[in-house]
Amino acid sequence: MENTLTIPRRVTHGEELIVIRRKEYEKLQKHLAEVRDALVKIRRGEKEFRDGKTRVIKSLAELRQ
Repeated sequence: MENTLTIPRRVTHGEELIVIRRKEYEKLQKHLAEVRDALVKIRRGEKEFRDGKTRVIKSLAELRQ
């Protein structure tokens, strides 16, 4: 992150704040949404694996069957 500005705690009454550009903030928000989506899919896949709803394959050719 380039060009960050830290606002002193005495100005914000104990909280330390950081100012970043909107473009950088939106980029971070998009990344966070993608990570959350991936984690949801991973949890769903792990649950299906535990429930026996998946199958083990030995090659990609088996997927075409």
